[in-house]
Amino acid sequence: MRNAASTSRTPFAPAPVDGSPVLGAERWRVGRAYRGGRLVCGCVHVAIRFDDRLGLTRRERRTVRVRFCEPVADELRAELSELARRRGGAGERAAERIDPIEVVIDDPAGKYERMTGRLRPAHIRHGRLREIEFGLRERA
Repeated sequence: MRNAASTSRTPFAPAPVDGSPVLGAERWRVGRAYRGGRLVCGCVHVAIRFDDRLGLTRRERRTVRVRFCEPVADELRAELSELARRRGGAGERAAERIDPIEVVIDDPAGKYERMTGRLRPAHIRHGRLREIEFGLRERA
């Protein structure tokens, strides 16, 4: 083993590269949002991230963020703008008043994934609606 004061000019061997994807990696996927069987947003960007910390339940490990792009139904737009303006406890109460939403994520292979849940307040509350990322708490 070589220490930092070593005079050897031989470089360290490079660390092995793991080809498998990192568990915490995320990418944006495209889907649609429905409420009560009716389309409320034609383009939703969804990012799913997995947290590998110890002590978390299976549901807590998966965090979902959504961005609503155009076209958005008027009643959903009003709810999202109110949710984006609120913070702290007021934001949580505003999120509880919003009805659950179903997001259908499209897959390039022709398959799709459905998830139903309640929206969570955004961390960044300013900007255009399509730039604001809301959380999605999945139903059990």
